[in-house]
Amino acid sequence: MKRLDLSLSCVIGAAVALALSGCKSAQPYAGVDGATGGEVDYTAMQSLPERGNFNPDTDVDYGTLRAPDMNCGIIFFETDSSTIGGSERAKLEKVAGWMAKHPDKQILVAGHTDERGSLGYNRSLGERRSIAVRDYLLGLGAGRDRVYTHSYGEERPAAQGASESAYAKNRRAEIGIVVAKR
Repeated sequence: MKRLDLSLSCVIGAAVALALSGCKSAQPYAGVDGATGGEVDYTAMQSLPERGNFNPDTDVDYGTLRAPDMNCGIIFFETDSSTIGGSERAKLEKVAGWMAKHPDKQILVAGHTDERGSLGYNRSLGERRSIAVRDYLLGLGAGRDRVYTHSYGEERPAAQGASESAYAKNRRAEIGIVVAKR
């Protein structure tokens, strides 16, 4: 009987290990301070391009889609939200149109937050924002292999200060064109 119990335990253990290794599960993001920031499906995220020493700070052109003739490179969000508002959807339609005209280009969506909340929560919220923008663009026909996501959380504020005006400018996703060479 002990041998049967041991064999059954081994089979169950192997089945659990196999299931966990191949499953798509959402995991909470545990930040530096140990706080979790909601569920993020890390298996669904499109990782940064495989381009050697790719750097999202230097190998992405954030200016082209922000230019006055485009004005679609920054998507703003409400407090504690990753829902894309109606006025912001028009910007994403412009981005999708630009992508259709430039099928050889890839973009990076970088999620940002204001300073309120823990580091871990803000990193997770920034990721949810970048994924929301990516998913919206995919729904408009962008190819999955052309849209990458990244989260800065609160680390790269667009505006300094603890006012609602500054917070509103920091709750955003920025869309840039990947310019790194292969």
